Amino acid sequence: MRKYADLAMIGIKEHTAYLSSVWANFLAKVVYLYMQFALWNALFASNKGSNIPLSHNETIRYIIVATIISTFMECDVIGWINGQIQSGDVANQLIRPIDYKFMIFARHIGTSLARFVIYTIPLMILICIFYNGELFCKKQLACGILSIILAYMIQFLYSLIIGLMAFWLIVTWPLNMLLAAIYKLLSGSWIPAAMFPELLTKINMFLPFRAIYAIPVTIITTPMSAESIRESLSIQLFWVVALFLISEAAWVVGKNKLVVQGG
Repeated sequence: MRKYADLAMIGIKEHTAYLSSVWANFLAKVVYLYMQFALWNALFASNKGSNIPLSHNETIRYIIVATIISTFMECDVIGWINGQIQSGDVANQLIRPIDYKFMIFARHIGTSLARFVIYTIPLMILICIFYNGELFCKKQLACGILSIILAYMIQFLYSLIIGLMAFWLIVTWPLNMLLAAIYKLLSGSWIPAAMFPELLTKINMFLPFRAIYAIPVTIITTPMSAESIRESLSIQLFWVVALFLISEAAWVVGKNKLVVQGG
């Protein structure tokens, strides 16, 4: 356990190594939230939001909570694995007496903890100062936290699968850019999933993306029945298991096809 704690500490130090980058990232998140807030306010103020399934307040709450969650949910596993393979450092990582996937997860937890302290907490303080409405359904907050934990696992496993594809593709950034755009759209990070057209909603039912943002944000911000919450958590649990099995298969296949660059 100590070695994984050390790896988490490495993740923290790596993310906080450059102070200017930390400040730039935080300011970018503040600007992004303000732009979202201004955009949706303008949409509803122009009376063009009359056919939107969510009300003005529901939409604003959704966008704020989704932005808060995104500050620590972001995952750089794909780029890290890709860089390790291209530099040849992956060979040194694989011969260490530690599970490669758990090593990546421990490092990711450290990075997430750093992001939570540096970005999430200050952003929540700013929101408390400038936003007077109630963001959370207090009765569902415990279920919402559980949903966020499951979403965090889904996000990591999805990123791990794409990252492990670099074991035989060598370079995955073009695929990553494509999938990142699809993920950002379908997960409900940019636009609430309730606003998707019918066809896109049906397609999204068979993909794991909505379980990353749409489900936890909805549980936290929107009153739901106990049955609906159980159903939503069951969907997330299904995707955790499914993606874990896929990641194990990708690991078995990938390590047998690995070609180390630069080593």
